[in-house]
Amino acid sequence: MKKILFACVITLMTLALGGCKSEKRIVNGKCHIMGTINPKFNGKKIFLVPMTRPATIETVDSMVVADGKFEFTADTCDLRVIRVDYHFRIGVQDLLVVTEPGDLVVNIDSISSCKGTPQNDSLQAWKEHTERFNMECQPFMIDGRNAEKKGDITTAEAMKAKLDSLRRDYRRASNALGESMKGTSLGDFLLKQFPKTYKKKMPDGSIEEVPFF
Repeated sequence: MKKILFACVITLMTLALGGCKSEKRIVNGKCHIMGTINPKFNGKKIFLVPMTRPATIETVDSMVVADGKFEFTADTCDLRVIRVDYHFRIGVQDLLVVTEPGDLVVNIDSISSCKGTPQNDSLQAWKEHTERFNMECQPFMIDGRNAEKKGDITTAEAMKAKLDSLRRDYRRASNALGESMKGTSLGDFLLKQFPKTYKKKMPDGSIEEVPFF
């Protein structure tokens, strides 16, 4: 299992080339987002919403889907979320993207995806890694809950230990990608979500910084 997870890290780090600083005005070129979505959304609005800045009239972009397609252009490099009108959002996955210079191709569906620029290719790889991680965790979570209900403490603790191991490896992989892209929108996001250490209150009341993994 660890070999598989760290193979993912190598793949993600290979993809993590170039990129822009967090919330930086694009100097050369713009981010062109070309999207597809099920034609049933024709006539419905789709939005490009900032993730780390307030959502205001000035920062939120929107357009009406036509022929199952939509486009956005951004001149600021940061993290954004593409989502459909909340009235029709059930069964559709929001998509996190980085609006760095270049042409970005996205597909909005039950499992949304993006490709086309360095940070977004890395983001897509990390997203797929996260989905695999969630799938790997699910059976251990179910078995652990069932064991607890039956009073099988030994099995419950074994399932918890397995989950803890998977989570440590996932955090380690995510942190490694963030470190390899430090200073970019995606890198800063990952390092904030998956730091190497955290502050813990000790029995004597003192605060110590301890490692996550």
